[in-house]
Amino acid sequence: MIRTEEIYDAATDDAVFDQLASTLAEAIGARSGVLHWGLAPNHVAEISYSGYFSDAQMALYDQEFHDDDIWGGALDRAETTNRIWNIEAFVPTQAYEGSRIYNEWIRGMGDDTFRCLGGVIRRDGTAGHIGLHRGRTQKPFSEDDVQAMQDSIGHIGRMFAIRSKLDRAQHHGRSLHATLDLVGHAVFTMRADGVLIDCNRPADALLRRADALTLRQRQLKACDPRDDEALQTALRAASARQGGQAGAIFIHREQGLPYVLSIASVRVGMDRQIVAIATDPAARDPSLASRIRTLYGLTRAEAEVAEALCAGRGLEELSQERGVALNTVRTQIKNIYAKLDCSRQSELVARIGALPRLGAGEEE
Repeated sequence: MIRTEEIYDAATDDAVFDQLASTLAEAIGARSGVLHWGLAPNHVAEISYSGYFSDAQMALYDQEFHDDDIWGGALDRAETTNRIWNIEAFVPTQAYEGSRIYNEWIRGMGDDTFRCLGGVIRRDGTAGHIGLHRGRTQKPFSEDDVQAMQDSIGHIGRMFAIRSKLDRAQHHGRSLHATLDLVGHAVFTMRADGVLIDCNRPADALLRRADALTLRQRQLKACDPRDDEALQTALRAASARQGGQAGAIFIHREQGLPYVLSIASVRVGMDRQIVAIATDPAARDPSLASRIRTLYGLTRAEAEVAEALCAGRGLEELSQERGVALNTVRTQIKNIYAKLDCSRQSELVARIGALPRLGAGEEE
């Protein structure tokens, strides 16, 4: 089964994107897979492949065999765009058997890749390619395989489009900053000394209302003096060496219930930055996973795994519940520990346990 969640997590998470070709291949029983996108048919900005072929073999393909790829050439036609095809519909077996790419590249490295499911996606100025492969002795791709991929091609195209719009330097520095406007909470990021670095649109709107929070000399301040004292104390605690732990305070406003401001520090390279999330009780999200995802820059899957770990779930139980390999869960946990700056489950529980429970479905 192809999980839509994993496709969209690949939009902002480099590690998930790198694994996506393997994920798609595994989902339909393919032996290998490759997908890439660019800003033109012959431009490749990013590539994900399953690792079945080595980096050296892929480099050889790029240098000597790209122009002889009769599968890719068959798909680069307008009438085939935005659909998944069994390539045998365009390239008969005899034509492939006689091709240079099969005889000199595939057979040249002792391989027997012989079947392909592929497609070209064009969306929002991006050109994406997908190829999933089986060996000569493996069964042909079925109509069900084609349909399973076709059902996901729209999501993959949107994922390509999102990645193409992200600023690459910002995205590689930390995906959290590149996705600020993709979350519903008001999010502020600050240097360790409290100077504002960035905020998303909901946070900017909150500052413009000036009914609870404001900026003075690029420092986040609470309008109520008592709240500001608590805010500055929380910011100093977050910037301390042990600052991975999260805390929360109330920020009162002129009308309505107070905001809940969740504050934590995150590591960016060798430095620490402070992240503050303002939650409006009038429009609150009862999902703890949603808030820890935003606060620590987790993917959706990582946030759900983190929440489950705090509830006492084990690795094998998570693997079965989520329908993913045990190694996938281990990788997600490794990423969670890195982003929350902890090294064991007890530390993770302490970090997340400090967050307030806001929704009707969570304990007050």
